[in-house]
Amino acid sequence: MLKLLVAPRRALSALSAAAFLLAIALPALGPAAAQTQPTTPAPEVERFQDWSLQCAVEQADKPRTCYLIHDVFRTENNQRILQVVVGRFGADSVLGALFFVPLGIRLPPGLVLKIDQNDPQTLPLERCTTKGCQAQILLAEPLLSTLKAGSGGEITFEDASGQPVGVTFSLKGFTAGLGKLP
Repeated sequence: MLKLLVAPRRALSALSAAAFLLAIALPALGPAAAQTQPTTPAPEVERFQDWSLQCAVEQADKPRTCYLIHDVFRTENNQRILQVVVGRFGADSVLGALFFVPLGIRLPPGLVLKIDQNDPQTLPLERCTTKGCQAQILLAEPLLSTLKAGSGGEITFEDASGQPVGVTFSLKGFTAGLGKLP
């Protein structure tokens, strides 16, 4: 059974703060982003099947920041419909995941996360930014083991008209990428 652990308020606050920093620190998709931030060096990217580890140094006197990222795009228009970002957040470096879904969805139902045939879990949506609407979760046992052993997952949310939208994502490369996450 897949269960989410209730996180201490401090850890969730750290995830929230990190999500804000992540939204401005990670490069946006497309060439326009490169033109708006010429002083920010391109992140180092290492592929692990369907996941990529992106590392960047935000400031010369700070250690590099790394995130394990998986994007899912609609085939008909190549629009990103889901982004999963895994990293260590806050002063305590807690391992967490952020799920970004498109703007314009119904917020109250939140997101439903299901890994393989495990029980689905509801994740409340925390906020919406230009990057999309976000839910966050701490990656503690047994969820972490479920993700490592899994082959795929699904995030379900409701569109503006209340119709469910299920987005499948791959876990191929997740364990290998997670092993390289500092």
